[in-house]
Parts: sequence; C-alpha cells; structure tokens
Amino acid sequence: MGILLPIVMAISVVLLFFSLFFAISKRSWRALLVSFIASLPISIYFASVNPPFSFLGLTPILLLALTIVFRRQIQKEITQ
Repeated sequence: MGILLPIVMAISVVLLFFSLFFAISKRSWRALLVSFIASLPISIYFASVNPPFSFLGLTPILLLALTIVFRRQIQKEITQ
C-alpha cells in the first residue's frame, strides 16, 4: 500500500501536464477536462499540507473555469 500513492501521483502529474499542454495548444475543452480530473489527487494531497503549498489544492478550480471558458468559446464559434 505504501508504493501505491507515489505511483498514482506520478501518473497524475504526467497526465496533468501532457493534457494541459495539449489542451492549450489545440484549444480543446475535453483535454482540459481530463487535466481537471487528473489534478484532483494532486490537489487533495496539497490541500492537506501547510500554507503556502495548501493553495495548490485550488488548481482544479482554475482548470474547471478554463474548461467552461473554452467550451463556451467553441460553442460561440460553431453557432456563428
């Protein structure tokens, strides 16, 4: 059980950065949604430490807001 947490964190970090880079370069709201989901285990871990690192636990809120913004922009482009 002790090795599971580092493995989950490593997979989450790799998936987070890959999907975030892909989402910004391709302006994909789906990739941002994957990035949001991948950042949840990391944010739960950082939310339990002392400040200022505990503020890194708010990262998924920023990613979710970016997902909503990208989705609305894409829907506006489709309707015009």
